[in-house]
Amino acid sequence: GYLHLGHAKAALLNNHYAVENGGTLIVRFDDTNPSKERSEFEDAILSDLRVLASKSLLLSHTSDYFDRIIELGRTLIKEGKAYCDNTERDQMRVERDEGVESECRRISAEDNLLIFDEMVRGGMREYCVRAKIDMKSSNKAMRDPVIFRSNDECHYRVGNRLQNLSNLRLCVSSCRFLEGVTHTLRTNEFRDRNAQYRWFVESLRLGGVPRIVDFARLNFEDTVLSKRKLKYFVEHKGIAWDDPHLPT
Repeated sequence: GYLHLGHAKAALLNNHYAVENGGTLIVRFDDTNPSKERSEFEDAILSDLRVLASKSLLLSHTSDYFDRIIELGRTLIKEGKAYCDNTERDQMRVERDEGVESECRRISAEDNLLIFDEMVRGGMREYCVRAKIDMKSSNKAMRDPVIFRSNDECHYRVGNRLQNLSNLRLCVSSCRFLEGVTHTLRTNEFRDRNAQYRWFVESLRLGGVPRIVDFARLNFEDTVLSKRKLKYFVEHKGIAWDDPHLPT
């Protein structure tokens, strides 16, 4: 979606950190979910960023690395660090909340690879792929998160070439490695994900973990900064994204 004032704060902080330390601000569009991506969002975001930040931005897309990310996922499966799971979503949500291991956790690496290869070809749509971490962890972000899920929608950049699209959790660590990211600044709402991020880096032997700097998210009284909630107002209340009443 479009940027709001909370995103503006993050952009300014990241840009300042890069400029002050002689680095480069990398702007990567996480276009892993074709159901939510449109090129108009990208154009608007770039226009805003060129006002807020340095004019010399290093631009990339997660879809640039889809083939590499799928190979990293295959490595996790081969080493018994990920598995394919056809548990229904609602049941999986309950099991993760209660710390219950899925029956699919026992599937062999060989069988998992067969399922995964079929998913990449466009079959086995009922399966997803989960990282095998620790279902008993007090940090629920470590309870076998989903790292691949099938999606039938046509991707606006790569079309239907890849029927199985990776999701944010695996992409964050792998793309930052592939792009040589050294420092990551993000709001503290993601702090529980830091351990998960380190797990992916260490399990895939991606080298040193980039330094993670947490900062407080921006909040306002009598308004919301949630893209999901803002989208509701746009779609159901007849207002536009550039309406001055919205924090966009």
